[in-house]
Amino acid sequence: MLYGKLKDYRALLTFPSLTEALGAERILDRSGCPFASIPTPRSLRSGCNTSLCLPLERKEIIDDLIDDGVVFTGVYEAREDGFAPLTW
Repeated sequence: MLYGKLKDYRALLTFPSLTEALGAERILDRSGCPFASIPTPRSLRSGCNTSLCLPLERKEIIDDLIDDGVVFTGVYEAREDGFAPLTW
């Protein structure tokens, strides 16, 4: 079941630490990409309890995050039936 911003923003990024999540927020702010900070869903939690979600149609911004050195634990598409690995 989708909730909160995941209803609108279907790309979900998870991180190993809050430092990585905050770094990603700064880059997304600079790029003008809309995003929301949300608690990491329990089924995906493996490090940081903060995740970022952004519009699926802006998933190309993930390459910019990688180029800037941001480390992810996962990149997912939020679906009604759960989370699937996201390819871009």
